[in-house]
Amino acid sequence: MPAKPSYARRLKPVIAKLQESSATWIGRRDLEEFLDVSKTVAWRILRHCKAQKGPGGALLFERQQLIIRLQELAAEGGVIAREVARRARVEEQLLAMRSYLHTRQTKVVRDEQAPALVSTRFQNLPANITFTPQSLRIEFYGTEDFLAAVGAIVYALQNDYHAISAFIEKG
Repeated sequence: MPAKPSYARRLKPVIAKLQESSATWIGRRDLEEFLDVSKTVAWRILRHCKAQKGPGGALLFERQQLIIRLQELAAEGGVIAREVARRARVEEQLLAMRSYLHTRQTKVVRDEQAPALVSTRFQNLPANITFTPQSLRIEFYGTEDFLAAVGAIVYALQNDYHAISAFIEKG
């Protein structure tokens, strides 16, 4: 059995397909097709499930017995359960990364305006931002203007935190 079986997540649908099948005996080639695995992996699964030797040394399983053994294999956990859990974690991380990467691709300002935005200081906040010791007001005209204003506030906080803190505490 491979250390991390790629077919692990497909066991339950394959068991359902086998239950619907009318075949009496299942061989390596059948298992290859059902699980979408290589000859070697199908052979290893049959050996692991203790298949019978058939004509010409081929490994064969009675369909009902294979269903029972695959159900046991899926239920016993171990390598299979770890692989299913690992794949679920990877899928969750990929979904989380997708939203993170989407936010990283959002342009806050045009390229030529970026140096001015990054160097925003407390004393030179844009005209559409009104900042008092008790309130912060942003006037904007569309998404681009909103993002630029919020970006200016974030960079001003990063560049002049002490000045902003002192301004708020004085008020």
